[in-house]
Amino acid sequence: MANLPSLPALRAFEAAARLGSFRAAAEAINVSPTAVSHHIRGLEAYLNIQLFIRDGRQVHVTDEGARLADGASKAFRILEATVDSVARWPEKTTVRIALGPSFATRWLLPRFADFCSAFPDVELKLVQTPLLVSPQNVDADIFITWGDGRFPGMISEPLVSVLSAPVASPALLERLGLPQTPADLKRFPLIHQRDTLGWNAWFMEAGVSLNGPLPGPIIEDTNVVLQAAAAGQGIVMGWIPLIDTDLESGVLVQLFNTTVSESRAYYLVRPESGLNEGITSEICDWLLAQASPAAAA
Repeated sequence: MANLPSLPALRAFEAAARLGSFRAAAEAINVSPTAVSHHIRGLEAYLNIQLFIRDGRQVHVTDEGARLADGASKAFRILEATVDSVARWPEKTTVRIALGPSFATRWLLPRFADFCSAFPDVELKLVQTPLLVSPQNVDADIFITWGDGRFPGMISEPLVSVLSAPVASPALLERLGLPQTPADLKRFPLIHQRDTLGWNAWFMEAGVSLNGPLPGPIIEDTNVVLQAAAAGQGIVMGWIPLIDTDLESGVLVQLFNTTVSESRAYYLVRPESGLNEGITSEICDWLLAQASPAAAA
């Protein structure tokens, strides 16, 4: 018996041939148009034939493609009927999202009730990951990570961009006074996250010259950094919008309007195909909608 192509590739091809559009096929099987195109290119390479004639945004199935599409449609109908006849479907689908603790605490968990309302049939499992870990090495359906968006072999979409600004607790400002200019911050206790580069970049953006290394403790964990600021231990570089709740509640105060746009961002990363790719794609669309300016308004 000859080896068969991958099932996701055949599924994407059958939908595209039936609907006459890669985009319509993507919507029908709940994946991105890029994933459909990738599956079909791989299938054509595997079979060493051309399945579609591409004309701009239009696609037309070839004679060989039509024969394969007819057989695949019949096979999927038989397979679906057989699976339905023997399966005992679980009440919920488990979806694993891997992410760091600070993003989970400050961005995802405030939206948890809305998520449960939007996906009542999904059992969500959050998997904590180290800071510098590759999505390819994590057992999860969706990976939210900080980086430049380059994750070979994965679908990667920007989720949340951040701005850095100095923030402090009202108690610290009452004790030490309110800085009047950005240069005044050099005489305040500063706390650094991971390294001193964040503060260095902000002082440069604010037009403040530094005569040497900045003093102050360096803390790895974002939640610990912000907790230290809230406790009045020092001034930190806060990441907007992850600190929006703290600013709105008055736990922290932004000291100056000058901000620094980070060169990296939080990205939504997932495999191009997987066991739960349909519901995974829906969840990713929901997460992206939550991060849109319209959702924040």
